Amino acid sequence: MTRAWAVGLDMGGTNIRCAAVAAGGGDVILMEHGPSHASRQAAAVAENIAAQLIHLLDTARRRGLGSPRAIGVAVPGPLNVYSGTVMQAPHVAAWRGYPLRHNLEALIGRTVVVENDANAWALGEYWRGAARGRRDVVLLTLGTGVGGGLIVGGKLVHGRSGMAGELGHVTVNPDGPRCDCGANGCLESYASASGLRGLVEQRLGLSGGAALPAQIVDSEGNFSVRGLSAQARRGDRLALEAFATAGNYLGIAVASFLNIFNPELVVIGGGVAGALPYMRKTMMTQVRERAFTAIASQAKIVRAALGPRGGVVGAAYAALHPAKRARRAGLKSGDAAAS
Repeated sequence: MTRAWAVGLDMGGTNIRCAAVAAGGGDVILMEHGPSHASRQAAAVAENIAAQLIHLLDTARRRGLGSPRAIGVAVPGPLNVYSGTVMQAPHVAAWRGYPLRHNLEALIGRTVVVENDANAWALGEYWRGAARGRRDVVLLTLGTGVGGGLIVGGKLVHGRSGMAGELGHVTVNPDGPRCDCGANGCLESYASASGLRGLVEQRLGLSGGAALPAQIVDSEGNFSVRGLSAQARRGDRLALEAFATAGNYLGIAVASFLNIFNPELVVIGGGVAGALPYMRKTMMTQVRERAFTAIASQAKIVRAALGPRGGVVGAAYAALHPAKRARRAGLKSGDAAAS
């Protein structure tokens, strides 16, 4: 008997993960990797995603898996989840009001569900990871930027047009640095890899693009959170101060999320989450000072469990549970306002 499965694709700024995920429990049966080519023209980026979907489908067929039950694609940036239109994407400058779902379906000849990448990660942790069995969860992904996903009452919160949960763009310091979104003092400006780099540059008096110390760059000369973490382990004052500042503003945001959503769990994942031990002290100081004690005492703050699998597992879950999207997408604007 052929095992039921779904496709989950997670697109990052550099790489794409594409997986066959068991429909019954979220196990990753097969995983493939490829480049995202995010700097290409809008259609070319979509064609690259389609090619990787087709390659996975071919591989699965050769291995006797048969056809998938559903296909889910997770991409960065605000998007209208009901229409599958990407409003803008931090890694794909060419995607502005881009009808991604429509074009992917035309390219591969199959129905596709498109979801925000942080929302997909939240669904993955809810289905298979740290939030399994929980009904009220806030998820933060600390990577190049900061993404977020909200699960309330066991359901992912999409908002009226599917763009809810942009938690990385809550203001934690109105006088803070300019964020890529155009606002000042967003959480992303502090608790992301790009935010940490900005803190280091500010502390060293460097202008944007100036060479950083060799200890905190990778082999290609790019800023490395791992390198900064290694320096923090050695007691380096610059690294410890950068993480303490990031943790301070992360705590301000987490306290707000606790007060607003009263979750059982706050799940923190992404590449920067590995440095959480260096941010936890200042983060928890702000949580204790700003969140209602009765709310904070009932919530746990934990690391994500799925690692790089979170996005593909969540994208597959989104594809397997499209009913509410389909119903909401069919509403007229007047009906939506009254519902």
